[in-house]
Amino acid sequence: MGRPSRQIVNLAAPAQPAPAADDALRAAAVVLGPMLRMLLASGVDYTRLAAQLKPLILEQARIELLRTGQADTDSALSALSGVHRKDVRAWRQGGLGDRVAHEASISSQVFARWVQDPLYRDRRRRPKPLARHGEEPSFETLARSVTRDVHPYTVLAELVRLGLVQVQMVKGVETVLPNREGFVPPPGSREMLDLFGANLSDHACAAVGNLLGQDPMLEQSVFADGITDESAQALSELTRKLWAQVRSEMIAEALRRHETDQGRDGATHRMRFGAYYWSQEPDLPVPRRHSAKS
Repeated sequence: MGRPSRQIVNLAAPAQPAPAADDALRAAAVVLGPMLRMLLASGVDYTRLAAQLKPLILEQARIELLRTGQADTDSALSALSGVHRKDVRAWRQGGLGDRVAHEASISSQVFARWVQDPLYRDRRRRPKPLARHGEEPSFETLARSVTRDVHPYTVLAELVRLGLVQVQMVKGVETVLPNREGFVPPPGSREMLDLFGANLSDHACAAVGNLLGQDPMLEQSVFADGITDESAQALSELTRKLWAQVRSEMIAEALRRHETDQGRDGATHRMRFGAYYWSQEPDLPVPRRHSAKS
């Protein structure tokens, strides 16, 4: 007698149809373009990228199977991802590669409190220069208000390394001067890469969730073409002013709710709210070079 067929249980058609495969691939290619530019500039070639993609697609395939109530067997993972079963087994033996959510760095938390706490701001609601030592408001008390596990000197050294603060003598007092532009790590730094990955990943999660019919998330933009470089620069300056206003209000509310939610059941959620601005000249056609035939 043959093996009885498996029963299909807990499977239901999605509430919203997914995009057609070819359409989804074309959209992904547009998104991947800037990512590939960054990878190539960093010395990552196709071979290294392909090796990294295999565990990533397996991880996402496993998440999708579990989300839809299916068992994440080797066969199911192979069928959904297109990865050979022997590679699936090797991936399991090497660990499931679950993503670990990284908390915001201590330096970014300290700078966020500096920006928002009225005790550490000037009359124009900007982070004010602080004496390095002494009673509050000082940098020492600012750092200790965020964490007592990391020494204020260590936090200060990291902020100096990132170019976010300067330490100068002001009227005979060692003073920490903040960067007025906010928490913006230098280009190419590990901190900039961490922000890059976290920001774009969460933005993509919101967009993909909306595309697949999940609970709607805010993911909108304003765009225009046919404008001059002067207009593009003026709009860029406007976005920075608007972001400064919105950021201040959002940080205040987020800090208030974070402090209120400490110790409460269900305080496991995280959020991210951001903004971006991009402008460019029209893409110029690149002449195709024909290689000489041997």
